[in-house]
Amino acid sequence: MCDGAVVCGSWAMALAWGWLLAALLSGTPERTAAAPVGAVTALAVAALFAAHGLGFAGLRLTGRPWARAHRLVGRTGAGRSFALTAVLMGALPLFAGPALHPAAHAADRATLTLLVPVLLAFCPLLLAAQAWTWHTFRHRVTHPSYL
Repeated sequence: MCDGAVVCGSWAMALAWGWLLAALLSGTPERTAAAPVGAVTALAVAALFAAHGLGFAGLRLTGRPWARAHRLVGRTGAGRSFALTAVLMGALPLFAGPALHPAAHAADRATLTLLVPVLLAFCPLLLAAQAWTWHTFRHRVTHPSYL
């Protein structure tokens, strides 16, 4: 039941990101996108996330899950699929960025005065933790780690 909840929640989040992107691309980030445009964009973003996950699975898994991921990514291969979808996901905010007006949505000066030093202190720690996580889990998954 928990696996099903994780799957449903993941699909819901992917679709929500797509619907949000549709609102940003339409130039009205304060309102939801129109139903057909929002639905198509949501499905496209969810498919992009799924293709990225398949590429990652093809790079990290072994056995039957690896074979299934390789069959689903097709001729491009897992590495190319993962890299291409990563570039596309990185480009999505660049397409949506012009719809946002930073001056209208920025916090006031007192809030920024407090947040900037905190961000400067914690960002290196977060980057170090991410690098450590990537280094620790860099090998292929050959069996469930909880067994």
